Amino acid sequence: MWSDRYYYLNIYKDEQLSDNCDTWDLMLFLAGIPELQRKDIYSFSNKEPFPFTDLQLLKLESLTGWTDLDVDAKHTNLIAIVCRKGEGVDFGEMKRVFIRIASFLDWKLVDEHTDDGIENFTLWEPGE
Repeated sequence: MWSDRYYYLNIYKDEQLSDNCDTWDLMLFLAGIPELQRKDIYSFSNKEPFPFTDLQLLKLESLTGWTDLDVDAKHTNLIAIVCRKGEGVDFGEMKRVFIRIASFLDWKLVDEHTDDGIENFTLWEPGE
């Protein structure tokens, strides 16, 4: 099953998406992370040998019903992450990169749906 092989994570301030960051500043920051490379204007992916990762920079009205076309040149309020899980994948290594991003923004890292069925489970938040 597709969802059994991937984590679906988000980085945002809160579930109301009440905070924005400057999209350009965020892109510059992400471009400086050695494990990532720019994929297209609003997305980044992993560099080998870092595990499969796809990040989308989005500007949303709500957490439900969005697509990767919900982007804004000036503001981003959510980073959607899809990354590999399973044998041979060090989630701790990936999580460190994602926490670095969340920390830069002073936002939290959230698992959309844990293996235990918990929705919007906070993996890391500022102050931890």
